[in-house]
Amino acid sequence: MKFNIRPAEARDGAEVVAMAQELSAHESKPVRSFDETDFRRDGFGADPAFLVRIAEVAGQSAGYALFHPTYDAEGGERGLYIHDLYVRPAYRDQGIGRALLAAVCQAARDSGGSFVWWCMIDGNRKAEAFYGRHAVPLQDLRIWIADGEHFNRLVERAA
Repeated sequence: MKFNIRPAEARDGAEVVAMAQELSAHESKPVRSFDETDFRRDGFGADPAFLVRIAEVAGQSAGYALFHPTYDAEGGERGLYIHDLYVRPAYRDQGIGRALLAAVCQAARDSGGSFVWWCMIDGNRKAEAFYGRHAVPLQDLRIWIADGEHFNRLVERAA
């Protein structure tokens, strides 16, 4: 299968949002509130909050990677964090996921970075097998998030 990986453009909002919704459904998570307005506002302009690479097959969106800059103070290194990496079911096992991962690694190198990292939901054995072919798990890392009520309480304490 011949495919192309390219940077997203503002006009790709509907397709990226659709794939983000498909990813949420695949993970049995609530539908995301992320929409085309968010995509255009936050993904483009002078200071984008994220970047996206899109995989296409015969002009059709087959998958995407959404990522943003990160920094490792321990090593003094720039890198990228992949928030979403998704390939539509009809296009899986064709090398598209690996190509998206490689495109993000190239974007990291192009911006002076030396690493890419991401998280995955426990129990996704197919994703675990895929990632195991291309990376190593951090055994001593546990991911935490302050959002919703916890986030608001911390903000109130900072004021």
